[in-house]
Amino acid sequence: MILARDKHIVLWLSSVATLIVIMIVVGGLTRLTESGLSMVDWKIIGGLLPPLSNASWIELFENYKLYPEFKIKNSNMDLNEFKYIFWWEYGHRVLGRLIGIVFLVPFVYFVFKKYFSKKELVVFFLLFFLGLSQGLIGWWMVKSGLVENPYVDHLRLAIHLFMAQSILVIISFIILKKLYPSAYKFTSNRRNLKYQFLILLLVTIVTIWYGAFMAGLDAGKSFNSWPLMGGQVIPENLFLDNFYENILHNSVFIHFTHRMLAYLLFFYFIYLFILSKKLINSYFEKFHINLILVLVIIQIALGILTVIYNVPILFGSLHQLNGTLLLVAIATFVFSHFQKN
Repeated sequence: MILARDKHIVLWLSSVATLIVIMIVVGGLTRLTESGLSMVDWKIIGGLLPPLSNASWIELFENYKLYPEFKIKNSNMDLNEFKYIFWWEYGHRVLGRLIGIVFLVPFVYFVFKKYFSKKELVVFFLLFFLGLSQGLIGWWMVKSGLVENPYVDHLRLAIHLFMAQSILVIISFIILKKLYPSAYKFTSNRRNLKYQFLILLLVTIVTIWYGAFMAGLDAGKSFNSWPLMGGQVIPENLFLDNFYENILHNSVFIHFTHRMLAYLLFFYFIYLFILSKKLINSYFEKFHINLILVLVIIQIALGILTVIYNVPILFGSLHQLNGTLLLVAIATFVFSHFQKN
């Protein structure tokens, strides 16, 4: 039976996790609506209140006009159009502060009440540090689009997204272990299986990184067909002479690789799904495996729809959200089998 204090911790962490999921969705929508560079400064303490007068809006808009995004991309933008992109970025930043408050206030209370073991305290201090780092990484990412090129650096975007997802994974794992401390049983005949699922997790992480590269470079809009790319199995300009440029900056290579990784993830998981049927007897573990299967199928379908419809906001957002949930599902399954009960 779960202890009363653990119920409080689970409720607290579930609230934080829910806000992080919303934050990731809003962050994706901010990217899809090209709103991320609408706020050109970063105030750690201030910045909570939005513009409250027309004069304040005009001042913000005039400040925005000094930066490359307006000069190069949005020179015909009017004040109402600016307000639209501002609200997305403003909401994203306010959510970040809200998550910090929802995490920190109960955490201080729980520490005072001695709810945590020493090991748990280390983990929660790590989470707090990661949360602070995420704010800095977010500004570091935005700043990349405020200098000369009015586009956020896709490498920084990938780091920002993956940091948020990593925090969510850690919190989700803690919740899972609090609610179901003995749901996952390690047995010697499943040693190979857990390492094979670890490989699946690594493939998922790399796939997500390349998905973030896709978003940052708008690579999803380059080939709006499936399964071929531009009518070819191997698209033109797939390889550049410079290896580094190819794997990190060539939008054609990134798009192609993201697709190939998605296929690898799908077929490798189907293999593991079939294999696990012979080795897993626990109802809870079977449910977890089935959940991953559903998320994998949905992710493939959303990826195809996102590409063929030229990255509409709805499909693009759902693809990112489902990819995040898939990462959480696979990571928590893997971590549960590597932790001794």
